[in-house]
Amino acid sequence: MSAVRERGGRRTPLRSVLGVAIALTLTLPTAIAAGPPSTASVTAESADLEVLAAPSAGGAVREGQSLTVRVTLSNDGEQATGPLDIELRLEGSRVAASDELAEWFEGGGDAEPLLDDGLIAAQAMIGGLAPGASAVLDLSVAGSSPLWGGAFGARLAEVVVSDGDELLAVDRTAVVRVPDGATPGSAATVFVQPLTTPGETAGLLSAETLETATAEAGALSRALSASAGRSVLLAIDPRVIASIRALGDAAPASALDFLDRLAAAPNESFVLPWADADPFATIAAADVVLPQPEGTGLIAGDQSVDETGATAEPTDDPADDPDENELMTQSVAELIGVTATLDGVSWPGVEGFSAAALETATAEGARVVLAPSSVLEGDDAVQRHEGTVLLRADDALAAAARDAVRAPSQQQFDRAMARVSALLATSAARAPGGPAIIALDREVPRGADRLLDTLAQTISLPWSSAGSTAAAIARPAADAVIIDSPLSESRQAAVSTALDSEAADRQFAQIALTPAVITDVRRLELLAALSLGWGESSVEALRGFIAQSQALRASVQVVESVPILLLSDRSTLPVTVQNDLDVAVRVFVRVDPDTAQLRVLDSAVETTVEPRSQARTLVPVESLTNGEVDITVTVRDAQSRVLSDPTRVSLNLQAGWETAGVIVVAIAVALLFVVGIVRDLRKRGRRATEQAEPDDDASAATESASS
Repeated sequence: MSAVRERGGRRTPLRSVLGVAIALTLTLPTAIAAGPPSTASVTAESADLEVLAAPSAGGAVREGQSLTVRVTLSNDGEQATGPLDIELRLEGSRVAASDELAEWFEGGGDAEPLLDDGLIAAQAMIGGLAPGASAVLDLSVAGSSPLWGGAFGARLAEVVVSDGDELLAVDRTAVVRVPDGATPGSAATVFVQPLTTPGETAGLLSAETLETATAEAGALSRALSASAGRSVLLAIDPRVIASIRALGDAAPASALDFLDRLAAAPNESFVLPWADADPFATIAAADVVLPQPEGTGLIAGDQSVDETGATAEPTDDPADDPDENELMTQSVAELIGVTATLDGVSWPGVEGFSAAALETATAEGARVVLAPSSVLEGDDAVQRHEGTVLLRADDALAAAARDAVRAPSQQQFDRAMARVSALLATSAARAPGGPAIIALDREVPRGADRLLDTLAQTISLPWSSAGSTAAAIARPAADAVIIDSPLSESRQAAVSTALDSEAADRQFAQIALTPAVITDVRRLELLAALSLGWGESSVEALRGFIAQSQALRASVQVVESVPILLLSDRSTLPVTVQNDLDVAVRVFVRVDPDTAQLRVLDSAVETTVEPRSQARTLVPVESLTNGEVDITVTVRDAQSRVLSDPTRVSLNLQAGWETAGVIVVAIAVALLFVVGIVRDLRKRGRRATEQAEPDDDASAATESASS
C-alpha cells in the first residue's frame, strides 16, 4: 500500500483523506486478524511496540520498478494501543557512504526518526493492537516517485510508527537503487566460517560432544554442508580433529564421516589456535605469546596414529626404553594432520588488537591477519602493516550476516539480508572487484540456522560475486593505521590470572610420576578458556579455569587425624596422605612441632601415593618430655614447596611409660610364675597325703586280723 507525499512534505487535505482511506481499506484484514482496535490512550512508557521493516528482493530497486517494504508490528506490552500511523521515509536520491550506512544500522535501536518527514514515501494506519497481538502490512513506493534519483548505490530508509503525536517505534533499513544503463560493479565476497565447538571447557572433546556436533543436524555438520564448494574460507579448530582421532575406533561414525567430508571440501582453509583461542589476548594482558599445546595427556602407546590419521591397533611389543616411554604422552601434532590451503593466517578478536600485538604475532609467524574494520583507520579492503597483510573484515557486514543466520523468522531474515545487500553495494561502488570479507559467528549457535540461505542469497546479489582469499592477499595493499583496542580491565585481569594459574599447575605437576598427564591437559584447558567462542562469557570461562586450578592444587593433602597418644621415647607418627588425582604422585611428609618436647628424626619422609587412593606414612619422632604438643603436618614436593594447606594434630606424650610398662608386665609375669609353682607344689602335697592315708588303713586292718 502506498501514499506518496509531494516534495517538501506538505500534505493536502484531499491527499490525507484518500491516503488514510486506502490504508484502512488495505490493512483491514490484517488489523482484524491482529485484534480488535482500542481507543485507550497510550504513551511510550505504557506501550512496548516492536517494528520490523524488510524490503522485498533484498532491497534491490531498478529504475521504474516499485519498492515494497513489509512491516511487522508487535505489541509486547500489557496495554492495547490506539490507532497507529505508519510511515516509510526514504532518502531515495542520495547515495549513502559505507561508514554512514554502518552507523545507520548500528543506531537502529534509537527511538527517534532521523529522516525528515519531507521524505515520507508511503504511509498507512491501523486501528490498534491488543496486548500480544501483531500486524503485517506492505508499504509500496512507485518507481515513478519523485523521491527517486541519483546514481547506483544504497539509500537510507526507515519506518516510523506513532500514535498521534506520540512516537512509539522506529526501524532502520536501506535499499539499493540501480538506475537505467548502470552496470554496478561487484564485490568479491568471501565468508569466513569457523568450524569450532564454542562453549566447551574440555581440552579434548568427548565422544558424546563430537557425536552431537557432527550428526546430520549438528552445528559442525550443518556448517560444513552449507560452506563446502562456496566462497567460504574455513577456519578449522584443531581440537575437533585431534579429539576425533584420539578416540580411534571409539569415535562416532558421524565424526569420522565429518573428517572425510572436510578433507574432500575444495574450500580455502586455515588452522586456528587450539579451541579458537584468542591469539592476541595473552599478548595484550601479559606481553606473552599464546601458549601452544604440547600433548593430549594420554600416555603414548595406548594408541598410535599413522601418517594418514588412522588409528592403529595397540601392540604388545615392548618399547625400546620402557622407563622413558612411561613418561611420554601422546603428541597433539601427530593427531591433527590438517592440510590447510593457507599458512600463517591469524584471526584475532577486537579486544586486545593493537599495533604492538600485531608486531608480536608477526614475529611468531603470522603473515595474514583477518582484522576487524573497527581497528583499522582506512576502509581499504587490503592493508599492510610492517610486512603483515591485513584483510579488513567489515564489522557491519558481519553483524548483518550473523543476524541473517540467526533469524528466527523469514521477516527478520529478509530484514537482515537487506542490510547485507546495501553494505555490499557500497563496497562494490567504492572498489569494484575488491574483496569483501564477512566474518561469521564464532560464538555458541543460538536459535535458527539459516547459514545456507545467507550464503546463497549473498552471492546471488547483482553486486556480489564469489571471491578468493588468496586473490585478496595478492592484491596491492594500502598502508595500515592501527586503532588500538585494549582488553577490558576484567578480561585483562582474568587472562593474567589464568596464565599464572597454569604456571602454578605446571609446578605442582612435578609431584606426579608422569607430570605431562597433568600439564598437557591443563594447557589444553587454558586454551579452551581463552576461546573467542565464549563471547560475553569469556571472563566467566577464565574464572572457571582459575577455580579448577585451585581445586587441582588441593588434590593431594594430609587426612585430618584425631589426637594421638605416644607412650615411648622413640616412636613413629602415622600420617595419611590422600591423592585425588588420576596419576600416582611422589611427595614428602614433613612434621613441625610447636615446642621442643618432640624431636622429628626425619624432616622429609618420602611416600608414593597411587591414583585415587591413600597412603600411610610413618614419621620417626622422639619424645623428650611428657605432656601435650601440637604439630603441623604438610605435604611437600621435592623442592620442599608446600602443596596443600597445613594440617594441625595434637599429640599426648608420655615418655618412659613404655619402660615402666615393661617392668610392670615382667613383675606380673614373674608373680604369676611363682604363684603357679606354689600352687603346683601344694597340689602335689595333697595328692601324696591322699595316697598315704589308704595305706595306713590297710595296715591296721591286717594287724587286727593277725591278732
